[in-house]
Amino acid sequence: MSGAILLTGATGFLGMDTLARLIDRGEDQVIVIVRADDSQRPQQRLAATLARLYEDPGPAAARVCAVEGDLLEPELGISREDRDRLVDGVDRIIHCAASISFDSPLEQARAINVEGVARVVELAREIAAGGRLRRLVHVSTAYVSGRHCGRFDEHDLDVGQKFRNTYERSKHEAEHLLREAGDLPTVVARPSIVVGDRASGWTPAFNVIYWPIRAAERGLLRELPARPDSIVDFVPVDYVTDGLLALLDDADAEGTYHLVAGEHALSAGEMAELHSSLLGRAPVRLVAGDAVGELPQGAEAYIPYFDVRCAFDDARMRPVLQRIGLETPRPSDYLGQLIAYAHRTRWGKRPLSRQAAMDLMPS
Repeated sequence: MSGAILLTGATGFLGMDTLARLIDRGEDQVIVIVRADDSQRPQQRLAATLARLYEDPGPAAARVCAVEGDLLEPELGISREDRDRLVDGVDRIIHCAASISFDSPLEQARAINVEGVARVVELAREIAAGGRLRRLVHVSTAYVSGRHCGRFDEHDLDVGQKFRNTYERSKHEAEHLLREAGDLPTVVARPSIVVGDRASGWTPAFNVIYWPIRAAERGLLRELPARPDSIVDFVPVDYVTDGLLALLDDADAEGTYHLVAGEHALSAGEMAELHSSLLGRAPVRLVAGDAVGELPQGAEAYIPYFDVRCAFDDARMRPVLQRIGLETPRPSDYLGQLIAYAHRTRWGKRPLSRQAAMDLMPS
């Protein structure tokens, strides 16, 4: 009989979708580590998260339990009683929690993305010592590739790259930590830029690729410092969750896997033209960086991801997905749905639950 699944990062975008998928597929028990804040205790934060996923969270809530914890604290800030319960009952871990800020000071990024991983590994070792641990899935990012030019394979990690920001660097360091913990049944999943659900468009966050789309629609962006042949690799959240659960379930999976658009990724020029055709307006011009005028506020964080010259290889991931009947989606097939959802919700000002967004899909 399977034990419980421990999920970190359940209040974040990818963690929320993962939680919903675990519930929907009928897992007996999912335990989420939730940090208390000044206004809400963990169970209240879990209830708020479930309300963003379901119109009626009642049936779902029965199979989810919140444990108070904090990646920044020794032993994850979990009480001894709760930790003993996790060690005795958990047999699989999905670690989604991370700081995804691009401009955090390096030590702050490391505190969550490296030291937090080390604390999850400590807990995994306790579970493994009792003979229970079947799988630890760690969510990294394909952009541990940094500013590397050329192909970046799933076994690659150090290729002499420099990093765009502290997020990339700290995620790279965390992968080194996990490689040193090689005696655990660990797999590393590296998604590229995660966007909304390919069918419903649902997302609680509008960043990275959404930023230039919205800025262009508002007339704030007419030029983007990027080469037309730059690679803009993004993937829908449902595809990433499919991949995480496939890696969780596949007893033969080991090592690192890319969850990326790969050979289907759009170039910056293709994305500008596609966006233009969907909206019926002139495309954003792609120009050399030193020829661009003043950019809108906040552009600095996202602009580098439209001038990427690295192509991600996903040769190891494709067979894993094929075994469950899935293929890598083409961004050109669902970009319109992402934009439609953004418009329907007025760019998040009128948010829909995940369930409500799915209910609006054509039958």
